[in-house]
Amino acid sequence: MRIFQDEIYQKGERLIRIVRLDRYEVEFKETVGDPKGPGDQTVLSKKEFCRLIRGMERVFPVKNA
Repeated sequence: MRIFQDEIYQKGERLIRIVRLDRYEVEFKETVGDPKGPGDQTVLSKKEFCRLIRGMERVFPVKNA
């Protein structure tokens, strides 16, 4: 699975945004509702993070015309 910085994953109201991506670690912010809102930042290994987002859908940004 390829993951990139600033990707957003969603399941219900729960949103996870990747803040920092290293070779072995992922720092992410978990929020409810607004992806840029306040939330808890956590650091996990890539393997643990991929297990966490299993079953979540990636949210693609909407471009304004």
